[in-house]
Amino acid sequence: MSLTSPPLPSEEPLSRSEQKRRQILDAGRELFMAQGFADTSMDQVTARSGVSKATVYNHFPSKEKLFEEAVRTRAEEVFAALPELDADHIHPEEMLTQYFHALLQILLSEDGVCMCFLLMSEGRRFPDNARLIYETGFGRGLREMAIYLSQLDQRGILRIPDPHWAAARLLGLVMPPLPMMCAGFQPLEIPPAAEVRKSVRLFLRGMDAAA
Repeated sequence: MSLTSPPLPSEEPLSRSEQKRRQILDAGRELFMAQGFADTSMDQVTARSGVSKATVYNHFPSKEKLFEEAVRTRAEEVFAALPELDADHIHPEEMLTQYFHALLQILLSEDGVCMCFLLMSEGRRFPDNARLIYETGFGRGLREMAIYLSQLDQRGILRIPDPHWAAARLLGLVMPPLPMMCAGFQPLEIPPAAEVRKSVRLFLRGMDAAA
């Protein structure tokens, strides 16, 4: 899966400045994911992006700013690609199965695995970077899932007295052991929707019993 972000056919053509900014972001993201923050230099970003150093610094005055924007834009792309959590029109089992199956396809893609490695490797040396990756990715996902589960509770569809706790338990059920898989102990295989549905059913029945 490519790490770059080609414009969709429906998007309006980018201005020259916007195109160069995207080239820089794509180059930075590729380098950060491949070799981490410390081993990536702005000179490398300049060379890979194909634009001048002055243009790179005009858009991103520091490596820190480039890293922050690369992480944030990638997070926005990921969440935009997921089904919208709908508590009003779609049965929870179907909604959660669709959502997590789509999410796993992203997480187990090439750049998804690289992001997991980056999160782990940045944790000790660059805790602010690691927190940014977590908050814009997994942290945001937990918050949005908690909101969805809270809506199910408010509408009387499912009894969930602690949505934040439940969101974390649900993610734990559905998600494979990503760090181990990234380390090569298990093959990177996207679970079929039927497997995702089994985890979702276990969660929904468990919540009924807990209530």
